[in-house]
Amino acid sequence: MPARDPRLALDIAALIAAFRDGVHTPEAVLDALLAAIAADTRGINAFCLLDAEGARAQARAAGERWRAGRPLSALDGVPVSIKDLMNVAGWPTRRGSLAAAGAAPAPQDAPCVAPLRAAGCVLFGKTTTTEFGWQIGSTSPQAGTTRHPLNTTRTPGGSSCGAAAQVVAGWGPLALGSDAGGSVRIPASYCGLVGFKPSFGAIPVAPQSAFAEFAHMGPLTRNVNDAIVAMGVLSQPDVRDPTSLFPRDVVRATGTRPLRIGWTLELGAEMQVAPVIVEAFQALLGRLSAAGHTLVPLPATSTGTNCATDMWTVWASRVHESFVAWPPAEREKLGPGLQTVYADGAALGVDALSRSRARLREFSGQLASAFADFDLLLSPSTPTVAPALQTDLAQVTNWFSDNGFAYPFNLTQQPALSLPLGRDPAGLPFGLQIAGRKYHDAQVLGFGRTVEALLAHDA
Repeated sequence: MPARDPRLALDIAALIAAFRDGVHTPEAVLDALLAAIAADTRGINAFCLLDAEGARAQARAAGERWRAGRPLSALDGVPVSIKDLMNVAGWPTRRGSLAAAGAAPAPQDAPCVAPLRAAGCVLFGKTTTTEFGWQIGSTSPQAGTTRHPLNTTRTPGGSSCGAAAQVVAGWGPLALGSDAGGSVRIPASYCGLVGFKPSFGAIPVAPQSAFAEFAHMGPLTRNVNDAIVAMGVLSQPDVRDPTSLFPRDVVRATGTRPLRIGWTLELGAEMQVAPVIVEAFQALLGRLSAAGHTLVPLPATSTGTNCATDMWTVWASRVHESFVAWPPAEREKLGPGLQTVYADGAALGVDALSRSRARLREFSGQLASAFADFDLLLSPSTPTVAPALQTDLAQVTNWFSDNGFAYPFNLTQQPALSLPLGRDPAGLPFGLQIAGRKYHDAQVLGFGRTVEALLAHDA
């Protein structure tokens, strides 16, 4: 990777300190960021929209607030991108699709974007996504292919592909993604980042999509503390999303008492975990045991190794639901892979869909009940490092079969955090997932910070 402007290596805490002390300004940091994006020659393609003029106006306003000693929040002046599935006032939302290529500018911010603007964040661009977020690759008909900044022959993962590529490339410390089956945590694992899927409703969403009860918004950052700071702004109730209207304390610091910790190397699908990931995972379990925590294997009855097919069945039905009201001429503008999944969903019988839904309910109930025996559950975030790029828009695969660790916690709506666990011999990252009880987001984030420090000490 090319040499990085030192200002772009700063995390959120360091940026805020630099703004406060007058060492750097939001305007200068934004200019450095935009220059680095423009200078990239590797075809990373993390953004489908950049608004330099609008961002500079926001940065100037933030700079004036800092110079007056009146910042709006702990994110004032920090550059933030938004995944192109969410509305930002004045920007079109194209969702990676040619079907939305002529979309008009959104009239208002989505509920998950509004708190960022109110906090003084510098909203500078939209990141790429797979078409309507339907799969975890990094190619879409509208935005093209997004490449992994650490190895451009690999995918950064998706569907929050541009968000992950942006942060690992050093083009800003915070990106807002979405996660209906792993789309924040999988790219975080592949890119060596922190990706947090909070409890359902912790970050408000409206209007709801066909994937409503699966879909969570979440931040991608470089460290856990940045994710905690981001959640302090993002986790706000909004009347447009009734599921967000609950008391919360998701960023409260938690204690350091020894915990009872579950663990598993098998969850949600029959898949092989790469030996280098198994080795790093087991080494961490040993360190946690030595630190006084009790380690408990997840019972085999809770692993749900045959649920990937059922999840794909329900996923195809939700894709069909997403577009069933569209005129045929509009559906024909969708990419070939998405059209195939739509047709598969349309062909599902009520009996087959009902059986898959019932099995997923049973699985999610068993998994949630297992947390009666432990505080947190550890697993790899992904069973492998980032795979090779796949640019064939017609190819359709059941990606849940190869990534069973993520989607179970969309079903249970529990918080789940991915943070860097290690790298393979070629230098490609892989992640650790920490899942907690629903609404125990603070405990997940607090323990994530503990594990992060432990791994840094061992490095």
